[in-house]
Amino acid sequence: MPILRVVVGEPDRVVRARLRSVLHMGNGIYVVGEAGAADRLGDLVVRHRPRVAVVNAALRQADGVEFARIVAAQARNGMRVVVVSEALDEELLGRALRGGAGGFVHRASLVEEIVPAIRLVAAGHTFISSAMITRLRDRIAAVTSRVDHRLAELTRREAEVLALVAAGLSNAGIAEKLGIGTGTVRSHLARILTKLSAANRAHAVGIAYESGFITAGSAPGRRARG
Repeated sequence: MPILRVVVGEPDRVVRARLRSVLHMGNGIYVVGEAGAADRLGDLVVRHRPRVAVVNAALRQADGVEFARIVAAQARNGMRVVVVSEALDEELLGRALRGGAGGFVHRASLVEEIVPAIRLVAAGHTFISSAMITRLRDRIAAVTSRVDHRLAELTRREAEVLALVAAGLSNAGIAEKLGIGTGTVRSHLARILTKLSAANRAHAVGIAYESGFITAGSAPGRRARG
């Protein structure tokens, strides 16, 4: 199994040591560099060309620029980014994903989730902590009765796209899976968000799971229109 090269951006030395210990336990992952500041992290990325960077959301550059811009600057040349956050903050999650991050891990579940997060993100998928997914589901639980009829309005192809989004596929991955263009995928997603009154992809997936329209390992919902 090829070794996954990783750099870690984390201001706490104890946490960096714990991460290194977890990642080096025969997981096929190797930490090639560690940094406690964003500027140093940038140097490590240039020098080591890692596959994945694990970045604490609290990391800031010397000029105070926040992590979302660091992520956007680092997510180049095929490198992927996993953001680690102390808080289950939906706005933070949105900024991270828009900034180019492929993963979002809650600090409380760091030890349990960091290895699968790195592996999935390195493979081009999206990883979101189970605690954050639960939070999204809980937040929308009160309104699911108002959106069930909207889920029933999805076409079969829109339901397929939503199921693949829930599985963590990118637009390109969905296009390849369904044999359609990425522009068509974007059009389907736009209609899905409109029909569900969803703010973003994560919100749409949360609605679908909470209503039972999608379940773990399920095929696209049979309740969709043809």
